[in-house]
Amino acid sequence: MAKVYLAVGTVTGTATAVAQALAARLEECGHSAIVDTTPGVEALNDSAADAVLICTSTTGRGNLPANIAPFYMQLEQQCPLQNGRPFGVISLGDSSYDSTFCAAGGLLQERFLELQGTEPVPRVTIDATETVTPDDDALFWLNEWIEKAL
Repeated sequence: MAKVYLAVGTVTGTATAVAQALAARLEECGHSAIVDTTPGVEALNDSAADAVLICTSTTGRGNLPANIAPFYMQLEQQCPLQNGRPFGVISLGDSSYDSTFCAAGGLLQERFLELQGTEPVPRVTIDATETVTPDDDALFWLNEWIEKAL
């Protein structure tokens, strides 16, 4: 049984709903999940997580949602090495914003790679113009991630 820290970046609540569906699936598989809508490095470290999932939307011109931006800055300032800890990123966005589509997820993915995290499954991007069930799309990706990461 693994413990998974699930950091959420959300504006409208969709990413939170997706994260809750991910947590439920993890628990069905015998793992525990901590869903954090105000993520921080201290909470990440205190959770003693075996793995990290990040579920975030993108806002503005490729910006991080306000609730996850401090986490990103803490990761930059404190540089908490992940030492191979598995992580995964679920990016939610709207492809009509071509140049910034799912950019927030890309920023967090790059940061965790810089901090020596291991990405067993590439980041998934979920396009709001193509689906009305982002949680189903994320769960499909999660099955592979669980198999390879935990």
